[in-house]
Amino acid sequence: MLDTSPFHEGDVARIRGVVRSAGQTLQSRLNGTSCVYWDVRVGVGAEPEESDACAFWVEDHEGQRFLVQPERLQIDMRAERVEELVQTADADIAEVSAAIRQLKEQAKRGPAAQQAEAQRERRRLAKVATLLCAIRAEARGNVHVGGNPAGQQRWIAKNAHLAGEYGGRTIERRVARFEVALSEGDTVEVEGVLRRQPLPGGVGGGYRDRTDCWAITPRPTGKVRVLGVGNARPIRHAAGSNDAGLPALPRRLPSLTFVKVDPVLLITVVIAAVALATVFASR
Repeated sequence: MLDTSPFHEGDVARIRGVVRSAGQTLQSRLNGTSCVYWDVRVGVGAEPEESDACAFWVEDHEGQRFLVQPERLQIDMRAERVEELVQTADADIAEVSAAIRQLKEQAKRGPAAQQAEAQRERRRLAKVATLLCAIRAEARGNVHVGGNPAGQQRWIAKNAHLAGEYGGRTIERRVARFEVALSEGDTVEVEGVLRRQPLPGGVGGGYRDRTDCWAITPRPTGKVRVLGVGNARPIRHAAGSNDAGLPALPRRLPSLTFVKVDPVLLITVVIAAVALATVFASR
């Protein structure tokens, strides 16, 4: 019989589909979510503190199912968590900057004691702003203070107590524990090596008339990579205990976009506008 399958043994492939149970499910550690994978992480750490997984299927749009075993899974979350932390730091930096500007004005007038107090608070908030910039740089893999990543981490730890009314959200988000959970019905993309293999014992939800299946397996030097898609990106069903109480971020104002214009075109437009204005003025 001619094999018309688009899949081939040993191909490195990325399969998009829906998570289906292979018979067993788990309960996540922090929230008790029914899932096939969970982990608990801190801040923007790339590696989970703890995790558990069971075998599951990924079903594509044609109904073809691919088995994913629990060993050597990499659930990509760091990029999403970094973006959350950077947005929080940006919002806190904006608030600190506004407070510093207000204190600068206060330091110019009023009684001497009030001016001195405004100057002291201004210097403290300037250090908070540096702290927030350092945390933002750390999240992005850059160095803002301390000379190197280790020095920056020590500086942040030493000065974290400065954050309170200003910068507290960033500090909390940097150290918050949170949970990642992959549940039945989530849409994902799974990347790995395709293998045709016998159906393992105890695995259900596959094809009852077959004794083998397609499986997505790790590369020899890597892992099976799982990325959330659509509503499952990021794959986090609920926040962990420390993250749940964080204040909501303020709405971010849209940034201005500057468009590069050809100088010749700009001069032509200006000349035409002047000519048009002259015609109307002479009427």
